[in-house]
Amino acid sequence: MHGSPSPRGASARRGRSPRTSANSPAPPALPPDYSSRAAPTFTSCLTIPVEGAIPIERPEPSAPSQDAPAQHTDSKRAPRKSKTDALAALHTHAQTTLGEETLNDTINDEAGIRIQLRDGPPLSVPPILDLSSVKTPDMRPNTPKSGPRPFGLTDCPTFHPTQEQWKDPMTYIASISDTGKRYGMCKIVPPQGWNMPFVTDTERFRFKTRLQRLNSIEASSRAKVNFLEQLYRFHKQQGNPRVSVPTINHKPLDLWLLRKEVHKLGGYEAVTRDKKWADLGRLLGYTGIPGLATQIRNSYSRVILPYEQFCDRVRSSPALSPNKTRDPQLKTHVNIQSAGSAGRLSTPVSTMDDESPPSSPLTATSSPLSEPPDEGDVKDANGVKSESSRPRRSARHVSTEHGNRARRASTANDPNQLSFAKTASSDPKSPSELHCEICLKKDQGEKMLICDGCDCGFHMFCLDPPLANVPRGQWFCHHCLFGTGGDFGFDEGEEHSLSSFQARDLEFRRLWFLSHPPQSVTANGVQPSSSLHSSDPYANRFGNMVVTEDDVEKEFWRLVQSQNETVEVEYGADVHSTTHGSGMPTLETHPLDPYSKDPWNLNNIPILPQSLLRYIKSDISGMTVPWTYVGMIFSTFCWHNEDHYTYSINYMHWGETKTWYSIPGSDAEKFEAAIRREAPDLFEAQPDLLFQLVTLMNPQRLKEAGVDVYACNQRAGEFVVTFPKAYHAGFNHGLNFNEAVNFALPDWLPLGLDCVKRYQEHRKLPVFSHDELLITITQQSQSIQTALWLNDSLQEMTDREMSARTRARALQMNEVLEETDRADDQYQCTVCKVFCYLSQITCPCTPNKVACIDHADQLCKCPPVNHVLRKRFSDTELQDIQARVSERAAVPTVWRAKLKKLLDDSARPPLKSLKNLFAEGERIQYPLAELGSLRKCVSKANEWLEAANGILVRKPTRKRTRKSRGRSSTADIQPSTGIGDEIIDKPDRSLEDLYALLSEVENLGFDTPEIEQLRMIAREAEDTRRKARSLLDTKTPRDREAHVQECERLILHAQTLNVLVDEIVEVEKIVLREQLVKELDEALDDDNLTLEDVRQLVARAHACNLPADNPYMQKLDGLLRAGTNWEEKAKALLDKPQRTLEDLEEFVKPRRSGMPVDPDILERILDLRKKGKDMEKQAKIWLIAEANAPKPKVQEVVRLVTEHDKDFDIPAVQDLKRTVDFAQDLEARCEAVMRGIYNPQDEPDIFHTMLQWRKYAKEHLTMFSLPNFETLDKQLTTHFRWLEGLPWYCRQHQEAHGQPILDDVVESTRPEDDLPPNDEYFTCICTTPVRPPAHGTVSDAVQCDHCYARFHGICAANGGSCPFCDHHHWNGTIHKERNWHFCYLPQLLLQAPDVTKNYSEEWKQLEIIVHRVDRLCGVIGQFLSFALQPPNQRADYIPQVRHYMRKLYKIQFNVAPVPDANFGLELAGLHRILAGQPPPMRMKKRRRPKFVFGQDIDKDWIDGTRCICRGRTSYLLNFPKVECEVCNKYYHGGCVFFPTDMPNTRFMCPLCCVRKNRVYPYSEVRVKHVDTKEPDVFVDTKEMLDTFSKDIIYMRLPPPYTQTLFVELIRFTPGQPDNVAANGSAPPGGPQAPQRNGSGPGSLPPNMLANGSSAHPRAMHPHPHPHPHSHSHPHPHSHHGPVSTPPTSAGPYDMGHGPGPANQLVPPPPWATTSRWSSAAAAAAPPGARAMPPMPPGSEQQRSPLTSPPQGVRKRKYPDDIPPGAPEERLAPAPLIRSPKRHHSNSQSSSQQQPPPPSMPRTNSGMSPSLAMMLAQAPGDPRSPTRQPSGSGPSPFARGPPGMVPHSPVAVGRAPGPEEGLPSPSGSHHSVRKVKLSYPGGGPPNSRGEEDRWGPPPPNPHDNRSPPGPPPRH
Repeated sequence: MHGSPSPRGASARRGRSPRTSANSPAPPALPPDYSSRAAPTFTSCLTIPVEGAIPIERPEPSAPSQDAPAQHTDSKRAPRKSKTDALAALHTHAQTTLGEETLNDTINDEAGIRIQLRDGPPLSVPPILDLSSVKTPDMRPNTPKSGPRPFGLTDCPTFHPTQEQWKDPMTYIASISDTGKRYGMCKIVPPQGWNMPFVTDTERFRFKTRLQRLNSIEASSRAKVNFLEQLYRFHKQQGNPRVSVPTINHKPLDLWLLRKEVHKLGGYEAVTRDKKWADLGRLLGYTGIPGLATQIRNSYSRVILPYEQFCDRVRSSPALSPNKTRDPQLKTHVNIQSAGSAGRLSTPVSTMDDESPPSSPLTATSSPLSEPPDEGDVKDANGVKSESSRPRRSARHVSTEHGNRARRASTANDPNQLSFAKTASSDPKSPSELHCEICLKKDQGEKMLICDGCDCGFHMFCLDPPLANVPRGQWFCHHCLFGTGGDFGFDEGEEHSLSSFQARDLEFRRLWFLSHPPQSVTANGVQPSSSLHSSDPYANRFGNMVVTEDDVEKEFWRLVQSQNETVEVEYGADVHSTTHGSGMPTLETHPLDPYSKDPWNLNNIPILPQSLLRYIKSDISGMTVPWTYVGMIFSTFCWHNEDHYTYSINYMHWGETKTWYSIPGSDAEKFEAAIRREAPDLFEAQPDLLFQLVTLMNPQRLKEAGVDVYACNQRAGEFVVTFPKAYHAGFNHGLNFNEAVNFALPDWLPLGLDCVKRYQEHRKLPVFSHDELLITITQQSQSIQTALWLNDSLQEMTDREMSARTRARALQMNEVLEETDRADDQYQCTVCKVFCYLSQITCPCTPNKVACIDHADQLCKCPPVNHVLRKRFSDTELQDIQARVSERAAVPTVWRAKLKKLLDDSARPPLKSLKNLFAEGERIQYPLAELGSLRKCVSKANEWLEAANGILVRKPTRKRTRKSRGRSSTADIQPSTGIGDEIIDKPDRSLEDLYALLSEVENLGFDTPEIEQLRMIAREAEDTRRKARSLLDTKTPRDREAHVQECERLILHAQTLNVLVDEIVEVEKIVLREQLVKELDEALDDDNLTLEDVRQLVARAHACNLPADNPYMQKLDGLLRAGTNWEEKAKALLDKPQRTLEDLEEFVKPRRSGMPVDPDILERILDLRKKGKDMEKQAKIWLIAEANAPKPKVQEVVRLVTEHDKDFDIPAVQDLKRTVDFAQDLEARCEAVMRGIYNPQDEPDIFHTMLQWRKYAKEHLTMFSLPNFETLDKQLTTHFRWLEGLPWYCRQHQEAHGQPILDDVVESTRPEDDLPPNDEYFTCICTTPVRPPAHGTVSDAVQCDHCYARFHGICAANGGSCPFCDHHHWNGTIHKERNWHFCYLPQLLLQAPDVTKNYSEEWKQLEIIVHRVDRLCGVIGQFLSFALQPPNQRADYIPQVRHYMRKLYKIQFNVAPVPDANFGLELAGLHRILAGQPPPMRMKKRRRPKFVFGQDIDKDWIDGTRCICRGRTSYLLNFPKVECEVCNKYYHGGCVFFPTDMPNTRFMCPLCCVRKNRVYPYSEVRVKHVDTKEPDVFVDTKEMLDTFSKDIIYMRLPPPYTQTLFVELIRFTPGQPDNVAANGSAPPGGPQAPQRNGSGPGSLPPNMLANGSSAHPRAMHPHPHPHPHSHSHPHPHSHHGPVSTPPTSAGPYDMGHGPGPANQLVPPPPWATTSRWSSAAAAAAPPGARAMPPMPPGSEQQRSPLTSPPQGVRKRKYPDDIPPGAPEERLAPAPLIRSPKRHHSNSQSSSQQQPPPPSMPRTNSGMSPSLAMMLAQAPGDPRSPTRQPSGSGPSPFARGPPGMVPHSPVAVGRAPGPEEGLPSPSGSHHSVRKVKLSYPGGGPPNSRGEEDRWGPPPPNPHDNRSPPGPPPRH
């Protein structure tokens, strides 16, 4: 695993260089032929600003002195002091010699040109990382990369485990460890199908980074900088701050390289003696220069040699030597330096005390940058950990310094003061606290110098050489002088999210490679090999440039070794998974994810059974708890090996390639020697340098030094495993996310001990106690396998501990035993930092300090006898632990010794001993190699013994009498006492098998008693065989009975052998033949023999070889043939699918005497015969159908028929089957009819068909019970009675003539025809206009004298006078064919039976008539409720009254909701009243105000924009632009806050939004008048547009709280309100100014125009359609009346429509129903439903429900622009309408309601009570449209208290607000709700005009659904 060090000391300037301006672009890449002395450059990734990247805030360093040189304010850490001085000298002095440069110029590596990679706003990033934008495991190429690696390196091995190998990680890694250790690392590619999920929350995951300067990491580069700093500091201290760097041939001399080469050649004296100076010049690159050797030697002696001589003097001086014996308690400089070194070697913070001085002068002003704190760490005020707990992973605390103190600054650099070095007398510190570091005395403070680095004192006369006077300027002691550069580390970067880090990495990579193309790119930018690289799956593309992995690797090492090119990158290393979360699922975070339990999950690997780290008692972050790493391009991890030399495993979740380099553990010493030779000064100052992870060395130079270096490229989804002690390093090719953890296998133990010893030598804090780990293993694992690999390490630990205790006891220390564990820091040696777990040396004077036995003398000043040896285990316990482990480890050896002795004692060991030894080996829980062979031997022996026991062990004899084999129980045969009377099982083994076993055992090599027993049986069997052959040879015995008895005796004897002898079988046949003949003599006379008996006798005869010519044998064969013939015929009958009763009777007849049969078959035939007769009897009973007998159900008969069809073919049942099929079909049809699912296909009249069913059933199916038919029969009777009750039923023709009525109703109730036609010639009672006659013709039209309506002559000849004025047409005086009342039809609709509702066309006609007329009834009723009020009786409503009367005239029958009402009569009365009123006064058309903004008078800017910025900001030039789709002006996307990354989004500019009274969706827009100076006063454009204001309306606004645009108003054109008459005077009853509350007796509704027409009443819709369609559809009708606006949905703009012109005043809209069948009043309440402000008595006026707010007005431009949701022709609903909205005063209470005036002639009427009852009671009909629920609001026609008007359903479910006409909560008078139109996201504008272009397109006209309303009732 790799990590980053704790940052230390290095300067981190991030301000702009004074050589480059803030706005200057990055300098171009230098050409290849640029001079080698090109100006250095500094490129930092931090110059790419990214959203979400947060600088890390740290405590400010101590304030510098007043005269200290000024530092950059953005530097995160103070530069080193020597660099500060060099910079000051650079700016204070000029160069003295042309061609020479001062030394401070040489070391000032930060004075280069700072490259600004990107200028502009920060890169925007999404909050969540898009994993599709990074390389994931599924993108990994399948083909390996070919071709050689850079630097000639060899790739480490790559392993591809199988699925079986993948199951156990530790076993698999152990199997490949021998190969992996030879390379130091290996790569493992998971098998297919294994996909570890990435579970990190990329939105919340944030991490901190480290800054890495690539050319400061390389060992030789940093060594050079440190040497030059020390050299400069030395010469300055010697009074020569202007020492110059010599130049030879105009090339500065490389002083560090010169010194290095001189040392290689033996030093200054050796080079001079051997005259090697000229050779040195050639090595340094100088050739052909006269006097080269002299110039180089003089330069060396003048600049370098004095410093080397000073160093040699210090080292050889006994006074200054650090090896001088000193008091350990005295705080001398040497003690401080050793403590500081230990601090650099990971001293825990808990060992610090407040009095400790700083360990190095170079860190006094540096911030203690450590790794991210662990949870629970307590920090003090300075941010330093104060908790005395063990670091989670101390190996990463590589540079933790002691607490920093502010140093007293010197005035050496102040030119106005004569400053000297500090002395004890001038220092503010108490003189008693200072002592000389050399003589350790505290006297003569005036002669004591204080080091400006460490604040330690030195007598001037004690120095070597001594000083006579106090030196000027700063003075440093030799320790601080030589310690320059010991504080190197990585600076802190920024805090990132994954998205921000990705954006910075991607932009840095792109900019870097575009400005630094790979070497393959030619001078003209062409990449010849790009075609080859384009197919490389591992390459990346930036524009047209292809960058391969090799290109990145070469560029990385070039930058690492570059002297002039400094690159700074970030690395998110060592991110704690405990605080930030692991990238892999865990049981705590994802318990249900199977990968949380996967053994390859890095959270599980350290605790797997074979990993030794599972025995560590606490979690160690980074070792047993994974760390995560987020890399970017060129970020690196330096050479290091793992803590305690453990294994590590690293997994890449996703991202770019990570290149690894490894050095096997066997070459670790070679590597350390090589890197020490490369930079010896670094290791002299920091012996622990390799522990700090801050040093790189080129792998090519390591190879040249003889070190084996290997490499690999890790990609997404791959593991890299590093092996113990192996050094490894690497870098990243781009953004990637890795996770790593440590583990340890048993082979690690010796290496772990070596590492602990190395830590002790370097005084580095271990991560855990190695001894404690060994003890814990013994306590938790008692297996033999553990004991084997633990024994040697435990033995070494025991011997070492006992030796240490012996040494301690020799010092006569006291001893104490503690049996409980302490905290880790209480085991740590104060000196060497080793964990002393088993025993520690303590002293009462220092209770918090312990020491190991090696450093007991440094614990305190007390004598050793006062020290205490504190033991964790006693000697006996420790030795017992070792003894138990050794005993377990010896178990396999002891077992092997027993096995060897057993095999050596006998060539054929006893089988019992082998088994015992095998059982003992099985109990040993350790794999024994010999156990496998022994297992095979014992297994073979057991198999042989089992076979032998089959012969030796006699099985129980199984005897079966012949009678048990099937003899009929009727046979009375006396059993014989002979052997033939029973059957004995024959032995399984033959004599040949016995001989085979005896032969096999000779080769197995063991001994057992069973072998001799088998040999004895073999001898007896041979004797029995001889006797049997003798009996068989006797052909005709004299005494046959005696011969048979002799055979029986021999058979019985053979059975005792348990071995089958072939001759005994033949002897047994003789006995069986004699017995069979005796039995046949008796059995063949029995007539009850079954067929099975005969077959058994035949089988026995064949078995004993009875001759075929034997009489008994011949008789048996005859019986067998007869029985078999009968059996075949019977089975054939049973196999037939159907059987007749005659066939069954044939087999029941008495069989022939003596013929054997099968009794089971015979019994089956008898059962079938009985069952068939029963079925025949039942069928005949049902067919006859006696009068009083119960009728069977159809299902019963069907069951009988189904059972019959399985087995029989009976004629009576077949007849019954045909009849029941007809009955079953009829029942099914009747059931389908009753359920409403019957589908009459070819039946024109379903009721005629059902009558035929009735006739057939009563004639032919009376024998059955038919419940479905009976129910249908009753409903048919009810149906015909209901049909006769229809008003239009004709008894003469026996049918209902409803189609003409339906046609008239449909024509008269179309919802889109509720408004009167615009044609002025529509005055007749018919629907045809009365137009003037053609020229020369005479019109037959007549005119009413009262209302002046003109009628066609044919229409006027229908009787009576004017149908509009004459009430005789409506009160029944004039006879009409349809003289019934509508209110009775709904009741008739309800009374119909179900069969009528489902199948009757008459009922469907009635249903349509009822619903459509009821809707018309509601519309007319609402209109009458308004128009019959005297204040509302105006002549403007005459066209509407006539329009409704035309409809009722065509329908003819009386239309009203109750029997005593007549709408026709009421309309006629209203018509007479309105006809005599004067026409209304015409009004001027209103006009909205217009605005001219500053942008309107501007000219286009140079980039073609006319933006909000008005071209006054130069840096916005060439920024992304966006075009307004209305005014076609261009704006900068950033100026108007428009997201330019969404190319398909349509854009309307802020100015157009203001003009159109819409809300700009991307920011707030405020309009400022050009003449207004007050900052908080703005123009209220919305109010001005809403009220058509003539004046500018101002408003005060608070300061903006969100994105806000400010627009300047230049000019204003006043608007024209709608309350000015055509002649300029105000209309009667109203003032000239607009009335906001709409009250007043003469005021018109706000949308009433002067010509009597209403502002479009359909423009408002209560519920926007959820899915507006984007296409229009032509409407089939050609009417040009007003149409409804398409339903609107919320969009990015709120648009208030202005008024549209109309021609006449219209009545209340009819589409206000909320469902298909409810009345209009149920959806839109009359005017009284809204709360109104109080009005003066006598001025009460209810507003017409026709009035709608002007925002909804819009003209239809084309006839095809149809209303949304065109109604279905037969059942068309009416769309919803809101009640009119009013302006209310602020004092009006929202709860007040104004009752209607007492003069109201009638209450509101609406839905008929009969229809309401029907809708409440009738069940849901699948064919009928959805009903309006009764709970959606009371009908406005319902009777109630006077003046109480129900609320509109639009307010159901929400509190009343401004939309309902109530005062707004804020008290504002703006209570008119704006219509929100959606702003489509794309697509071409349609042809509906500019207003429609910004509104939503109309929905699909084929969608005949009702507008959204309350939910339907189901």
